[in-house]
Amino acid sequence: MICVALRCTSKKLLQRSGISVSLIDNLPHDAVVAWPLKHSVGGFSESSRMHLAIIKTTLIVSLLQCTFPISLSAQGEKEAWRRVYTGEDSVIDINVASLVFETGHILRVGIRTVLSKTESLRGQPETKYKSRLETVEFKLPTSQYRYLETSLLDSAGKTVWSDEPNPSQDWRALKEGGMMKRLFDAARQLPPFGSWKVIDYRFADGPSDDSQEFRRLIGTRVRIGSDRMEVGTKICTLPAYESKSFSDKEFDRELGISMLTLGIKENHAETVVVRCESNDWKPPQSLLVKLPAGRLLMLWQGVFLVLKKERY
Repeated sequence: MICVALRCTSKKLLQRSGISVSLIDNLPHDAVVAWPLKHSVGGFSESSRMHLAIIKTTLIVSLLQCTFPISLSAQGEKEAWRRVYTGEDSVIDINVASLVFETGHILRVGIRTVLSKTESLRGQPETKYKSRLETVEFKLPTSQYRYLETSLLDSAGKTVWSDEPNPSQDWRALKEGGMMKRLFDAARQLPPFGSWKVIDYRFADGPSDDSQEFRRLIGTRVRIGSDRMEVGTKICTLPAYESKSFSDKEFDRELGISMLTLGIKENHAETVVVRCESNDWKPPQSLLVKLPAGRLLMLWQGVFLVLKKERY
């Protein structure tokens, strides 16, 4: 019902923008929810075409929320660990590929602790473990954390003990200068967080349009933070992120777009839906899509911006 209602809502938005409702009624369903087309609609000004692109952006992101389940783990990527702490007794790494955003401003990440010496399980002195894998959740607005699940591994990497995921664990406050605060800060430096630059833009049906309306986006700085997101001069003071994962077939079936057309050669895509809960943006939603070589596609005002990482 929610997804069906979007079609009715879009008609009202089109009328306010001075664009005929027949654009939706006379197009196939896939065309309504597809990424913005390269070809302009005859007779419309650039301003009207931008209004239409913005409406499509809202429809696209809303449909993703209706259709696809939350991704609980990064898929199709090799584990890559980043060192956070080195001590005499242990080293602690964060799994770069494990970063996932959950609803409620929650960030989930994998942590690995490798001990310098094996230790015995409590109550089982004959069973030794050498490393500990933990899934930790951080609540961004309140700077809290909790352990979701833990596994202990022996020197050969075999699991000797693990607990069941427990989403009812109590939240704990981060302590300034503590290890969990250090891990929290490290997690907020993983992609897609950081400073990016727009180097190109793309449409679903072919080469970039030469419209000045879109060319001026080249060079725009995009800063993605846990509590703030900036696209040029447009600032969102309360962004909410949510991870989504889907296959090429799902992508094509639901949105009428091949991921290959957008330069995604894998058979799945990892995306992040961004909602500006402070209502600083119009439309208030965006979409991030991971690309090879550490780049991103960002859906912004009806066009895909190609982002290159500059720094955090």
